[in-house]
Amino acid sequence: MVRILGIDPGTQVVGFGCLDMVVDGPRRSRGQLPLAMRASNIIQAGGGTGDITVAAMGVFRLGGRDTELPMRLLSLADQFRKLLQELAPTEVAIEQAFYGKSVQAALRIGEARGVVLAEAARCGLPVFQFAPARVKRCVTGRGAATKESVAAMVAQLVPLGRRGVGMPADATDAVAVALTRVEERRSPMMHLPEAD
Repeated sequence: MVRILGIDPGTQVVGFGCLDMVVDGPRRSRGQLPLAMRASNIIQAGGGTGDITVAAMGVFRLGGRDTELPMRLLSLADQFRKLLQELAPTEVAIEQAFYGKSVQAALRIGEARGVVLAEAARCGLPVFQFAPARVKRCVTGRGAATKESVAAMVAQLVPLGRRGVGMPADATDAVAVALTRVEERRSPMMHLPEAD
């Protein structure tokens, strides 16, 4: 079993989604292709996610804009460290910083990412980083998908049960980040020997 903790970073709200993935035993039914070999490059509902369960999902609330950034980052460090201790993941997957409308916003998200990266390193966990467009494309098939589309597809792909009811988009985005790592692990390219 591999436990992947997905993180959707932010400086006011940080989403997390933790998936358990069975790696031993049957992984796909006959005729089912891994993501890297599918023409559409989309995870298909009911197509290969049966070996995945949601261990936890939610958000960290770090404080509003009136809370100074260093205090929000300290809150993130404390909450993330506690979550790592509780869930004991084997890997961390995080969304990369994205420069969209505001350089300042990208820099602030980068600071939050730094906290997550440092805490994961403290625990000796490998960290895998994915561009937001790749996460959206992996889950919905469109790199410019809306948060609502991502949330809807995540709910179809993994059994959220009562956890998913009323869950903020930051949490479902984090599950999508973890799903991107799941599909990367399933890729036949991961199992090729390294070139000399």
